[in-house]
Amino acid sequence: MSAKKKILQAANRVLAPTGAQLYRAGIDMEYALGWLAGRDHAIASIFDLGAARGDWSRMALGMFPQARIVGVDPLKERLPYLEQLKRENDRFDFVSAVAGEDDGGMVELAVTDDLDGSSVHGSEGESRTVPVHSVDAIAEMKGLNGPYFLKFDTHGFEMPILRSAEKVLAETRYVVMEAYNFRHTPETLLFHEMIAFMATKGFRVTHLVDVLNRPRDGALWQIDLMFAREDDPVFASDSFKG
Repeated sequence: MSAKKKILQAANRVLAPTGAQLYRAGIDMEYALGWLAGRDHAIASIFDLGAARGDWSRMALGMFPQARIVGVDPLKERLPYLEQLKRENDRFDFVSAVAGEDDGGMVELAVTDDLDGSSVHGSEGESRTVPVHSVDAIAEMKGLNGPYFLKFDTHGFEMPILRSAEKVLAETRYVVMEAYNFRHTPETLLFHEMIAFMATKGFRVTHLVDVLNRPRDGALWQIDLMFAREDDPVFASDSFKG
């Protein structure tokens, strides 16, 4: 999650009692998670892929009190924050690695000065070699069980992660995925391509969350997509009011 998003979320929490939001073109992540938490979701385990400082995990721990959450993040700079969250809540654990296909291997990570823009095979920042674990291997390593909820904040590396999660994805009911309108890495699927791909896996979009526009020209840069299984009750009616 970018620093801009964090500041905007904090400001909107303060303004929430007034019913106002700052330059928001849709709903935010807190609303979307609250919507899901209020449903009969049966979520047992949550993956926070791209956990950063654990802010998203911290929010999810409060909203899903029965679920275990495992954060995955490769940056050593994030370790103190994730270790602190693990000490605070025994339902949280983490793996310091990139999630991907080459389980047990290594990959080149481009680390930006602000850390938030770091990406696998990225073109900006200092190059660093980090370990890789597949999502399926992490689930086994941590003793996780489905149904799962997957959150992606992985900067264009979604496809290798999805390919590493064959078993987990089969038991996944909900996904939140950061998607892009520009192909900023070779593996990046544009947001409409990601929607089409997820449809082949049996998922449909329920919400468009946290729209972020590019500052230089105002064009759509990224958006978080919330998916549910196509047989989820939310899709039972095609009526606007029903």
